[in-house]
Amino acid sequence: MIKKVVILGFFLFLAARAGYTQEGSYERFTVDANSAVSVLQNAFTDNWESSPSLHLGTRVTYHAGNLEAGLRYTDYNVANPDYGEADFSSYFIYIGWEYPFTLYRGLTLAPGLRFGNNFISFDNPKVYPPTNGWAAYPFDPHESEFAYELIARLEYSPGNSPWRIHSGFAYNRTLTYHPLSVGLISFGISRSFATPSWLKNFLQ
Repeated sequence: MIKKVVILGFFLFLAARAGYTQEGSYERFTVDANSAVSVLQNAFTDNWESSPSLHLGTRVTYHAGNLEAGLRYTDYNVANPDYGEADFSSYFIYIGWEYPFTLYRGLTLAPGLRFGNNFISFDNPKVYPPTNGWAAYPFDPHESEFAYELIARLEYSPGNSPWRIHSGFAYNRTLTYHPLSVGLISFGISRSFATPSWLKNFLQ
């Protein structure tokens, strides 16, 4: 699966280089805010129910697309009593790259790829009772696992307004011992700004 993701990222990059090049790297950055709901059904989502995710991210123009970084927060509650009280919270922190294609005036489609860590915090970590002379062992309430995400965002900007609305789909896979896969549909708003000189200098 990792090999497929790398190959996909490589071809996205080639497509970007073959298309038009955005002029004025780092000239503008965009702040995104959205909420997402889970739509993918599998063994993980059958046993844990998720609350609507909250996402905050930022993008900055680059020669061949946009560089981005962000955080998505999601609460998961156990739906299968066999797993006890294994509710947890997920914090997906990522960096990524996307390439927007203009579909129509003000309307763009941006496929992209994200890499990051999924920080997991359990609400009620299990404590294993003492056995054979060993003391009780509390399960670690915090985990940090590598995750990657494939995205596609449809965005509309009315006229020359810095405000935009967007909707997208994301496929996220966290590489735990038993990988956790989720599919998310999101809706949100964005606001673009001229990049401050100090931030532009830092990025360059």
